[in-house]
Amino acid sequence: MEPKDLPCFLNGRYTTLSQATLHPTDLGFVRGYAIFDVMPLVQGKPFLWERHFERLEKSAEALNLVLPVDQDAFQEILRTLIEKSEDANLSFRTIVSGGPSADGFVPEVGNETFLVIAEHAHEYSEEIFTKGVKVLTLEFERSVPQVKLANHAIAIRELPKRKAEGAFETLYVKDGMISECSQSNIFIVKDGVLATTWDNVLWGVTQGLVIELAEQAGIVVEKRGISLDEVLSADEVFITGSSKKIVPVVNIDGTIIGNGALGDMTSKLQNLFEEYCEKY
Repeated sequence: MEPKDLPCFLNGRYTTLSQATLHPTDLGFVRGYAIFDVMPLVQGKPFLWERHFERLEKSAEALNLVLPVDQDAFQEILRTLIEKSEDANLSFRTIVSGGPSADGFVPEVGNETFLVIAEHAHEYSEEIFTKGVKVLTLEFERSVPQVKLANHAIAIRELPKRKAEGAFETLYVKDGMISECSQSNIFIVKDGVLATTWDNVLWGVTQGLVIELAEQAGIVVEKRGISLDEVLSADEVFITGSSKKIVPVVNIDGTIIGNGALGDMTSKLQNLFEEYCEKY
């Protein structure tokens, strides 16, 4: 099925992406007043969808947006989109914006735009999981970091630089402390201890699962602030995300991380993650 023909749910009705329309004064468009979520299918089921919905609720509450559906209705929307798409290799993008505004600034509470899109899932080469990727740093910190805002202007602006340098992601740094990547959470491994940033970042669904799997395996996990110096001197670094799972980072701004190859703990967590997905 062509991307334009994939189904979506927009403001109470099912349609296709090519037929979906938004009002020109929608605050997501004119003011960037919107939140979003992306979740893949695993074993034909929306992966950890309850956690994704809970995070969406928290993001909506933080911006005074009202979700027009509850958890049960959201699950039914996902089930229907799967049936209509007839495709097992999907992910779902949910967007909630302030909706149309009479003056282009003030939202009308209860008139939010609610959109769920079925998309073809991202496909990554096996090489990034086995050989690792390069990441570039950027002096930046997102506003309202624990909200999954739709505004990714800074990250998108950096894409030409990333492409030119063969980088996979952008790591945000502020005053020598890292926070998160543009589309990922970050972990470091040092002397057998796993650490990830926790304050002033978006709490990732995959990040949370990796923490759980690590703790179940007896790995010590620290959720704390991490300096860029710690990252550059770490034994291993990896990033996590709903579409990318666990990706080793072997190069940051030209500095080789560890021995420049997939690390033992990263590999172990990749295997634990895959086992979890196989049983999902």
